[in-house]
Amino acid sequence: MIKLFCFPRSGNSREVKIVLAEKKVPFEPVNVHGDPAVKESPEFKKASPKGTVPAIVDGDVFLSEAYAINRYLDKKFPSPPLLPSSQEKKDEIEKFIREIDKGMVLNIGLLLIECILKPKDQQREEVKEKKRREIADGLEKIDQMLAGKEYLFGEYSLADIAVTPHISALPMLGSGIPAYLKNATAWFERIKKRPSFAQSQS
Repeated sequence: MIKLFCFPRSGNSREVKIVLAEKKVPFEPVNVHGDPAVKESPEFKKASPKGTVPAIVDGDVFLSEAYAINRYLDKKFPSPPLLPSSQEKKDEIEKFIREIDKGMVLNIGLLLIECILKPKDQQREEVKEKKRREIADGLEKIDQMLAGKEYLFGEYSLADIAVTPHISALPMLGSGIPAYLKNATAWFERIKKRPSFAQSQS
């Protein structure tokens, strides 16, 4: 059985949990914050040399970073496919994920730090508002991409999964998908109705 090193509040870990749920692959979750010894274990260090989650061990395969793991899972468990067969389309999805990780997803992480992880007296409202504006800009681009489509690249894919956990965290950060972004609003309602959305929350 696949061993997934993760922790409950990790959006990146949840990306992998969504893929495993979509493909109905059983796995053993290992909470790296639940036992300090886990982070020092040779197995975790081999799977994640940088000490980050998610990371997996699958037989003699040791992998870290959500997109690398999800590509591996999609290849090993091809049904249902979460990447298109066309290499050109795969490259487009990879480019989208790389850019969104450095942009909107990063800003969501920085907003989370400012809103939740910092002590109240160290939180800066101007930083929060700046990040919320930058996140809204990213959501507008997603809304444009979704014109005439159910999912970001037509069919449900790793592109949708790469942003799902992070967007779902927005309400607790005083943000969310603005109501005027009709395409993005409808898209995320479809995402939330997928069984993998609820199954990946634990």
